[in-house]
Amino acid sequence: MSERGVTIELFGLARQRGGRAELTARGATVAELLGSVVRMCPGLNDLVAPDGTLARHYLVCIDGERFIDDPSESFPAGSRLLILGADPGG
Repeated sequence: MSERGVTIELFGLARQRGGRAELTARGATVAELLGSVVRMCPGLNDLVAPDGTLARHYLVCIDGERFIDDPSESFPAGSRLLILGADPGG
């Protein structure tokens, strides 16, 4: 699958640490997108665990419909990736 631009929305803790509500990143998998987010928002340097998985205190959802467990997963064109804190209140 080719790399594409994806809108990423940040909520709760992710928005607070990232310093913005939304950004556009490029990638073919969730892992590639998360790497882009960390590069663009250094305050989210704890977003990805050392083993490359999503840190347990964050959740990632595609289009507000399905949470992602596997960072190697790809996504449909035109998707929106939502990142939120896993703590109560997001």
